[in-house]
Amino acid sequence: MSELDGQVAIITGGGKGTGLGVAKAYVKQGIAVVITGRDETALNAAKAELGTLVPGSRVLPIKADNKDHAAAGQVVAQTIEQFGRLDILINNAQEFRTGILIEDTTWDDMIASYESGIFATWRYMVAALPHLKNSSGTVINMGSGSGTMSVARTSAYGSNKEAIRGLSRIAAREWGQYGITVNVINPFVHSEESIRFEKEKPEILADVLKVTPLGRIGDAELNVGGLCVFLAKTEGKYMTGSTFDVEGGASMRP
Repeated sequence: MSELDGQVAIITGGGKGTGLGVAKAYVKQGIAVVITGRDETALNAAKAELGTLVPGSRVLPIKADNKDHAAAGQVVAQTIEQFGRLDILINNAQEFRTGILIEDTTWDDMIASYESGIFATWRYMVAALPHLKNSSGTVINMGSGSGTMSVARTSAYGSNKEAIRGLSRIAAREWGQYGITVNVINPFVHSEESIRFEKEKPEILADVLKVTPLGRIGDAELNVGGLCVFLAKTEGKYMTGSTFDVEGGASMRP
């Protein structure tokens, strides 16, 4: 039995892609997962898939839009009502707007990226804090190499992801006194976006893989989910304020 058995996690954007990969890794550890997203059909399909993967797994799908300012409080309240506790918060959901030059980026591009990203991350962290204090909990926020590597044509998305990293480090300093750890993962794993990119712009993906030492795209459950499991366990609870690049070495940096 895993030491994480019985814990409860909120995973925003948990109905598909990276979030679903983390949810799969977590239910295998006996963690109850609350998965959020805008697509109710995808959420219900994810719940069914998780139930098949681990019969008897506890999964609560909640339709929620990260840009809705009330969503974080409502999701946390429903989580406590259903499961009575909260141990882990995974801020993963993010509207993806890239491929746009800075001068062509619109207010709508910027506000959609920031409302669904850094602002929603902040709202969820604040709503979850009282419960994470009780459990000496774990916060994991998803960043991106688009930010750390200053990738061109990602002004809205990449700058927002760097804001998330900044907030995470500050929270790590402020919340360490409660035993709460706050870390960031920059993933490069198979998702709806990577599949779309592969089909629509194979030359761009090929260029990315050329500068990826391991030469392949990662697996959401195995690589990102596995790290999320580690960071919630005793072995990982002495690591906070860090950024983990799970991208095959593509953004190798000092």
